[in-house]
Amino acid sequence: MLKKIAVIVSGIDEEYQSTILAGLRDSARKHGAKLVHFVAFGGVLHNENHDIGEYNIYKLCNYAEFDGVVLLTNTIADVSVTASIVEEIQKFDIPVVCVDNDLDVKFHHVGIDNFKAMEQMVRHVTEFHKCRKIGYISGPETNPESIMRFNAFEQVMREHGIALTEDMIYYGSFRSCDGREGAEYFLKNENGLPEAIICANDAMALATVLTLEECGIRVPEDVIVTGFDNIYAARNFDPAISSVKRPLYQSGYLAGEKLLNADTKEMPRSVILETESVFRSSCGCEVAERGSEEERDSNRSFRKTNYRILDFYQVNIPMVNRMSCNLAESNNFSHNLDILKPFIQKIDCDRFYLCLNENWNEIRQDREVGGQKLKLVDTYVTGGYTERIIVPLAYVNGEFTSLPAFSSEKMLPDCEAEFDETMMYYMLPLHFRDRCFGYCVICNDELDMENPLLHSWVMNIANSLESVRKTEYLDRAMYELDQLYVMDPLCKINNRNGFNKFSADIFDECRRLNKQVMMMFIDMDGLKMINDTYSHEEGDNGLKQLARAIKLSCRSGEIYARFGGDEFIIFGPDFDEAHAQDLANRIQAWMDEYNSTSGKPYPVAASIGWYICQVDADSSLYPLITAADKKMYEEKKRKRVSRYLRH
Repeated sequence: MLKKIAVIVSGIDEEYQSTILAGLRDSARKHGAKLVHFVAFGGVLHNENHDIGEYNIYKLCNYAEFDGVVLLTNTIADVSVTASIVEEIQKFDIPVVCVDNDLDVKFHHVGIDNFKAMEQMVRHVTEFHKCRKIGYISGPETNPESIMRFNAFEQVMREHGIALTEDMIYYGSFRSCDGREGAEYFLKNENGLPEAIICANDAMALATVLTLEECGIRVPEDVIVTGFDNIYAARNFDPAISSVKRPLYQSGYLAGEKLLNADTKEMPRSVILETESVFRSSCGCEVAERGSEEERDSNRSFRKTNYRILDFYQVNIPMVNRMSCNLAESNNFSHNLDILKPFIQKIDCDRFYLCLNENWNEIRQDREVGGQKLKLVDTYVTGGYTERIIVPLAYVNGEFTSLPAFSSEKMLPDCEAEFDETMMYYMLPLHFRDRCFGYCVICNDELDMENPLLHSWVMNIANSLESVRKTEYLDRAMYELDQLYVMDPLCKINNRNGFNKFSADIFDECRRLNKQVMMMFIDMDGLKMINDTYSHEEGDNGLKQLARAIKLSCRSGEIYARFGGDEFIIFGPDFDEAHAQDLANRIQAWMDEYNSTSGKPYPVAASIGWYICQVDADSSLYPLITAADKKMYEEKKRKRVSRYLRH
């Protein structure tokens, strides 16, 4: 049976993460294991609610289903999220490997000595280049690697008697935008630019150099800039960035071996890999002679890579924009899924699953006391996932289909059990702000993890779901408002507005064809007596029972309504006297049946009158109501006389 390994990571579009995961992937292939990546893009948009939605994907991971876990929690900016992950994993007896962030003595660890590596870089700047005024662009204040690198910077500065002031430190989040903002921060510094800016990683260092040069500041002539991680772009930039070479690929590969290779059981719990400081042009040093064969090969490779990147953007940015535009035009969920299909094929995945919470677009309707007001309650998930997950769209074996719902504890659709093969799964959250819709699963053994548009592609899907949800919600709200406008809240039949709305077209058709129509007027008898003697609640009951009798008696498309107070009307096309009498008899029969079984001390009774005539183009509806009202009054008067004579 294939082993299944969970991978917890954020931001796989960065070279640091993708290189580690490439090593882990090769180890998994070697041992025939499946990797299930739970991927967030936290801290990217600097939006707290968005991050809640991103990090929620980690709550999907059911560790009982896995044979091991690889943690890249140093990529997660929120320490409380990391703490909750560790707390959950500790409930299970499975092996865990932490890459770089040593979280628990019970977990395996593969990493580097961040303190020593950064210490060498800072000593080079202070001792070899004799810099005294040094700025520092840090990673997150709570990130363990960031903390160790800053501690090294701080110690070397103190050893050399260099004052460490807050205005010379800028805290970022390891993203390139932090390098730009950090450089701008130092450019505005009242005490002037530093002689050197040490960055906690290469992404920030590259952005720092670009920002400085845009402002006419030369690197390294005016300001020295250094990085950390020795990523591809840093090595091939001009000026090439002085950095710390670390074995990222080896870290991922060794993490996989610790979980999958029985021969590594004798390996120490924590393995510290070697790093090497590389001093290049950005600090004024060179590691290769200009014009050497090595440099020419590197330049050729860099140019080809840049061309591929440019070509990638030229092809894929229009695709992602087209996807966003097309999805924005979807008018319902089914249409949304149809639009999505060709864009799923564009990412060249082996399989794809759109997995949604069972209640992702649920709207609950509450009624306030007395049934007088309607209130729509928007219910949704912010933490975790519903017990059942629906799969309205799946791409399997080159075809689109839907799949049966499955338990969220399984994480993957049941059909995945049929694929007994090494596979890489990427679980990506679908949400709008903190509202969790579900997640999508991309199955691909060769996914381009450094694809900078993957996050945008997934966000397009999530945003389209939110658009559909809002449309459905507004449609439902409009329906409910319309119901409030046309429906009597007590009797649950049309009010006067509803009568006008639903009878207008029918009446116009009758006028056009010169049909015979009937208008019936019904007035409840004794409502004031019931209210005064037994309470208004009992009076309301009488009105509701009369409305029920009318509703049950109308069988031929008649339009009926509570006209106001204790008055009701019925409009019927193609009616004659026999039909009208039959309708009145049915209403009376329903009232008699209720009175015989209700046990109430009062009867529900009504006076009924109707008016029948042939209508033409000059006819209008309300004179018929007036005529029917007169007929009803005659009936009520007759009943009073009859009661008087009996007494």
